Amino acid sequence: MITAVIVDDERVARKMLRTLLQEHPEVQIVGEAQSVSQAAEVVASTHPDVVFLDIQMPGGTGFELLSRLQPGCQVVFVTAYHEFAVKAFDVRALDFLLKPVDPVRLTQTIERLTDVLDRSPQTPQSRNLEP
Repeated sequence: MITAVIVDDERVARKMLRTLLQEHPEVQIVGEAQSVSQAAEVVASTHPDVVFLDIQMPGGTGFELLSRLQPGCQVVFVTAYHEFAVKAFDVRALDFLLKPVDPVRLTQTIERLTDVLDRSPQTPQSRNLEP
């Protein structure tokens, strides 16, 4: 099971992504947030495998959350602004999805995520045992 957090300041965008992710039973959404500060709390309490992260939000950008993620947590940027793509890959994001999210493209992202997590030496169970 892949655990995920959705971070977007727009409720409708979170709902649309949640609906698309329901087509992927291997993904379990363990939290949602509408701001960087709220996302930091949700991520700290849920320890997700992946964060689907908007970039432009009131009070901060998605890039500001990156330093608060635990090692091994993957990031998929989900935004309407294609001009952030290069910076997203500069910070080693797993993927970059443009809104509105194309279901076929999301499937490719989930496949990529599965491959990366399968190669990771750290399992979610072992991560939860760390102090």
